[in-house]
Amino acid sequence: MSHRSSLPFLICLLAAGFSVPALAKEDAASPAKPAPKESAPHRPAKAAAPADPRIATTGFGAWALRCRKPPAKSEKDAKADRACEISETIEAQDRSGPIAKLSIGQPGGTGALHAIVILPNNVSFPSSVHIRSDDKDIWGVRLDWVRCIPGGCFAETLLADATVAHWHDLDTTGDIVFTDSTGEQITLPMSFKGFGQAIDALKKSE
Repeated sequence: MSHRSSLPFLICLLAAGFSVPALAKEDAASPAKPAPKESAPHRPAKAAAPADPRIATTGFGAWALRCRKPPAKSEKDAKADRACEISETIEAQDRSGPIAKLSIGQPGGTGALHAIVILPNNVSFPSSVHIRSDDKDIWGVRLDWVRCIPGGCFAETLLADATVAHWHDLDTTGDIVFTDSTGEQITLPMSFKGFGQAIDALKKSE
């Protein structure tokens, strides 16, 4: 997948400003285990209204639907230029700013859904990112690294319809698993609360 095709629906994902908290490390040789829910240092961030007035935001639990509405000469052009995505921001309770961001949308506004995770630059290569829906989901969805910029690194994958259907009715906590620059495996808890409503709203916005 080309990097350029991924960018149109990343208009709402700001990679800058990631903080790097002291994350719980695990043995890289074994599968990551979810952080204890009562002591997890990370939490899904509440959706915040963007400063850009051209971006409309609607919150659904831990998720937010964001659509960019650039000026257009006609209704047809407006629909063609409209870019929407759903995203979840992960923050640390003891630090300000996001430490991870998960976004789902259609590159170029059409076609299959893609998932993109943005993490700080403190990651290891070669490696990959995994999203797990529960403790039994050993590796879940795999995302491969596509690029790094000064504000963070991007991992992306095509999101299968079966995965979207599985996540749709979940109201639980999952995990984002990756390997940091020291080779240690890191687990960040994320939430599926509101995902079903958000993905339905995304489909209606198409």
